[in-house]
Amino acid sequence: MTFSGTVTNIVTGTVVSGATVTIGTASATTGTDGMYSLEVTASGQPTFSVSASGYHTRESAVSMSGAKTINPEIIPDGDGFDLSFFDYLFRENGTQGTARRTATPAYEIWTRQFTCLELSTDGYNACVRMQALEAEVPAEFETLARDAIAKIGQLSGNALTNPIITTKSHTPGTILERNDWGTASGVVSIEYQTTGLWVDANNEGNDACFCSPVSETEPGHIVYGTVAGLDRGIQEHEVGHSVGFGHPPGTPTQSTFMFNHPYTITPADELHGRILYKRPNGSLTPDTDPAGVTIN
Repeated sequence: MTFSGTVTNIVTGTVVSGATVTIGTASATTGTDGMYSLEVTASGQPTFSVSASGYHTRESAVSMSGAKTINPEIIPDGDGFDLSFFDYLFRENGTQGTARRTATPAYEIWTRQFTCLELSTDGYNACVRMQALEAEVPAEFETLARDAIAKIGQLSGNALTNPIITTKSHTPGTILERNDWGTASGVVSIEYQTTGLWVDANNEGNDACFCSPVSETEPGHIVYGTVAGLDRGIQEHEVGHSVGFGHPPGTPTQSTFMFNHPYTITPADELHGRILYKRPNGSLTPDTDPAGVTIN
């Protein structure tokens, strides 16, 4: 069975000559045009790899019943790509696989202000019981939330587009508990806390939190303190969390809206976010697809 295709640089789009493409035990080398062709006699899902000087080896598997044309985009050790930075943003410094969206999330902006009635006792001072107030959120808060949500295309190489945005008004006095926000799976709710225990315990309202995993099978939730909710950079930072960006311990090798103040989305954020969304969820360092995933 013949497999063929063209190997290109994922950053620049240029063809890669001299790359070794291996499926199972069969190998071929790309020509000056980046093209390869090889005969494969394996069955099932043999291993797949592409290696080239100056590039991180691409590793996956092939479905013998899948497409016979495979055009791998491989990641350079250069051209603006920084593996340490990528692993910082998306893989907990390389200790785990990526956790990105597999579909565009929807967002639900809560239009009542909230107060916190009870904090967690684990030392993190998270709000575990919150109550809706009579007061509505300021118009600026909703505008900033919508503007931040609009950045998800920029952060994902336009893999995530046209998110559905709705609003929700709670009856004053409604009490909600952490992890039980009444939000549907795959929807990220957005809350503005202006008074109460959480605001008092967390930098007088300057904190914010993406308080959930990135998941299509669970709801998501962002809460902003009274000051943080009116800060454009903080709103973009938390929306970044909702599509897979993170900031584990340590200092990143490049400037990022996940670490450097004031929070501003950088060209490095955009480049690495685009590559995140060109790889399957759970991608391992340096460029290995998770078990069970095939490249074709």
